[in-house]
Formats: sequence, structure tokens, C-alpha cells
Amino acid sequence: MQTETGTQQAKGRLAWAALGWIALVAFLDTFAIVPVLAPYAKRALNASDAQAGLILGLYSLANLLANFYSGVLIDRFGRRLPMALSLWAAGVLIALYPLATTPEMLMALRVLHGATGAVFVPAMFALVGEYGKRNRTGAMGSAGALIGLVALLAPPIGGVVARDYGEPVLYWGVAAMMLIGGCAALLVQDPPRLGEVQASIHPREALRMSDLRQMYLLTLAMTFTMGVLTFALPVLLQGAGYDAAYRGRLFGLLALVSIVVMASVRRGRLLGGAWGRAMLGVAFLAGGALGLSLLANTPQAFWGVVVLYGVGFGLAFPAVHLGAFEGAPDHLRGVSLALLHAFYSLGYVLGPAVAGVVSAAYAGYAGAAFGAALQVAIWGLRRTR
Repeated sequence: MQTETGTQQAKGRLAWAALGWIALVAFLDTFAIVPVLAPYAKRALNASDAQAGLILGLYSLANLLANFYSGVLIDRFGRRLPMALSLWAAGVLIALYPLATTPEMLMALRVLHGATGAVFVPAMFALVGEYGKRNRTGAMGSAGALIGLVALLAPPIGGVVARDYGEPVLYWGVAAMMLIGGCAALLVQDPPRLGEVQASIHPREALRMSDLRQMYLLTLAMTFTMGVLTFALPVLLQGAGYDAAYRGRLFGLLALVSIVVMASVRRGRLLGGAWGRAMLGVAFLAGGALGLSLLANTPQAFWGVVVLYGVGFGLAFPAVHLGAFEGAPDHLRGVSLALLHAFYSLGYVLGPAVAGVVSAAYAGYAGAAFGAALQVAIWGLRRTR
């Protein structure tokens, strides 16, 4: 009996180690590659500015669309195999980036790459929730902190590798880590789940649930306000004469604050549970967005703005994932998390687009208004229920 228990514990530790590695590499392709991809496309493939923008944006668009149905695969066939196959596919596609000879070829690779990310990311969060059932709050927070660590370290490391060894070496290095991630996925066992035989696995089933709709709207508010920041902050700082290194330090502080907050929240009922933490996080993000426009003429105060953003994102990111997991019935948890990431991508598409239309100086007002409006809508949904 003790031997069997020890074996189970060893398997559990191995599964957590594998999930930790997958959490590190799951967003590595975004944070390490995206900062160097547009300049690479313009220099190596003679892409125009419009084509370079499409090369960046098509990933998010494909990811958004694929997320509406990727959850069905995760719930029908389990988490492990779809996650492994999608990580391997992502690794192969990234390895093909340097072989693209035209902007159109790279666009096609980006579309396929974006579709693969719609599988392994929600599958990973579903497994984190299932393995972390004794303390799902801490498990989601730890996964978020690992992703935050990637956001902090990957851009500067990726930039150094691309500068010293060339972009192809960076792409092949990231591809190798994704391929290893696919192998790591095979070390994770799908926990036994109830309701596997239920036939109704469709995104509309999750969209009908009030608790899940609230989490999706909170996710949209979170990434919309973050998207506003990613557009407006660099533009405002550049206009004030601050260089790229200064901007990088501000975004580094945001990531660091987020990591600390995610790693600190370990108890499920703290600050009103997942819903309360997500609402509070969006409130901090909306406050940061408001400060972005109110303080547009005093860029030295942006240090405080990014702290607000860091606290908000650190509270909201793990909370919405936990809420999407626990708010769904067992047979729809993959669908629920995939839909959450569809709204996640939608916010990052709409936020910068709206910020570009209204101009950087007023983008913060738009972000704050959008976040506040969605919170009012969520309060209405909660009162109605």
C-alpha cells in the first residue's frame, strides 16, 4: 500500500513538472518571437509595413477563431494527446519560419501556428485545474506566475539571441522547446472525469451559462485594457523622448508586479473568490488605463500606472481561468477554457485597434470606459441570476 501511494505521488510530481515546463513554453512563441518577427519579415522577406502587421495579427485572428471549437477536441479526446499533438505541430511550424521565402508563406505559417495554440493552452489550464483540485487557486496562480516569468525574461533573451546569432537560431531554439513540451505532455495522465459520455459538447452550451458569460466578459475587459496599454504607452513615451530601453523597463515592472501578485494569492476565498478577484483586477486595470490618459503629459508618473496594471492583471488572469474551470460542468471544461481564450484574443485585437483610432493620448479613457461598462453589465447579469 505504501509502495502504491509512493508511486502515485511520484507520478503526481512528474505531472506537475511536465505542466510547469508546458506553462513556460506555451507562451514562449509569443513573448520571444513576436518582438523580432516584424523587423525580420521586413528585412529578410521585403515585407511592407502592412504585410508585417498582418504577419503579427493573423496569429491572434486564427487563434481566436480556432478557440471556438478547439475545446470540443479537448473534452472529447482528453487533454493529453491533443495537447501533445498541438505542441509538436507548433514546434514544426516555428521551425519552418526561416524557410519562408515570401511574406505570404510566413502569413500562412502564422495562421496554422495560431490555430495550434488554440488547443494546447486551454488543455494545459484544464489539467492544472484538475490536478490542483486541493488548491486550484494556488495552482492557477503558479501557472500564471510561470507565464509572467516568461513575459519578463523571454523578450530580452530573444532579442539578444536574434541579435548575436540571427533570427533563425531563435526560431529553431523555441521550436525545440515546444517539441520537448509535446513529449512532456505525454507524462501527464488525464484524470478520470465524470460526464464523459454526454453527447452535448458544443460552445453554445457554455455560452448559455451565466457564470461563464461573466468570466468571458471579465476576460475581454482585462485584455482590452491591456491591449490599450501595449499600444498607447510606447507611443506616448516615444513622443516624450524616452528610448526603447526605458519602455522595456516599464513593461518589465508590470510583469514583475503581476508575478508577485499571482504567486501571493493562494487561498480560494481570498477577496471574494475567483469572481471577486477578477472584478477587482479589472477595476485596477481600468484605473491604470484612466491614469494613462490623465497623466499623458507627465510620463514620469507612468511607473505608477504600470504598477496598477500589474496588480490588476495579477489578480484577474488566474481568477478568470479558475472561474472558467470551476463554473463549467466536467464535460465542458475544455470548451469553457477555450472560449475564455477566444475572448482573451479578441480583447488583444480590439484594444490596440480602438486605441489607434482614438489616438494614444485618449486611448486610456476608452480602455477605462470599456472596462467599467463591462463590469456594470456583469453586475446586471449577477443580479438577474
